[in-house]
Amino acid sequence: MSLRPQPELHLRHLTGINAQTGDFSPELFGQIRQALMTGMDQLASQGLGAENVTRIIFMLHDTAGFAACFPLLNDLFGRTCPATTLRLVKAFEQPGQLAEIELVAATAPGDTEG
Repeated sequence: MSLRPQPELHLRHLTGINAQTGDFSPELFGQIRQALMTGMDQLASQGLGAENVTRIIFMLHDTAGFAACFPLLNDLFGRTCPATTLRLVKAFEQPGQLAEIELVAATAPGDTEG
């Protein structure tokens, strides 16, 4: 049994900005959903999925409305249950931004980190 850590892929600065419109959803749920979709697309481009996510870090200015995201998170990560960190931050630089997400995913040994 090796004690070496598994290689990891870090996806940072995932926000809820809609790439088509350039706008943020006015609600936290919409921003979290969009940020997760962006993250899942980036994972898929590396041959990974939600099952590879070992940690998710939420940066929020305010937690109001975060509980509404629990069913979404359960649907996406329910079986793997990644470690979750919630960080409260001061206001974001971009007007309308309510959240930012980081995902840490384990990669198979020998895979290239992105």
